[in-house]
Amino acid sequence: MTVNRTHIGHETRYAVRDNGTLRCVLVFDGGEGGSGPAVWKILLPGPNGTEDLYGTRDLLRPDSSQLEVWLTPLVGPGATAELAAAVKADPPAAAARQHRPDR
Repeated sequence: MTVNRTHIGHETRYAVRDNGTLRCVLVFDGGEGGSGPAVWKILLPGPNGTEDLYGTRDLLRPDSSQLEVWLTPLVGPGATAELAAAVKADPPAAAARQHRPDR
């Protein structure tokens, strides 16, 4: 299994592939512009190459055990271990929160 990390805008994606086949994608969504809620999402492969949302969790700073408890029943122990290691090795940037003083 391999995990590819990509960062686009306010999202960080960890895609798990097994022999080239997509197993799942873990997404950290920092909230658009830092103004929305930060949430983790797990996507599973759907029909015709889609990625279907399977579940979400509000885990701003998850450790490996939190991810394992949540993800193991959803994606299995192998993919969970790969995801937990990838997040630990290269966590997403914290959601940027901008403070604008009242004028």
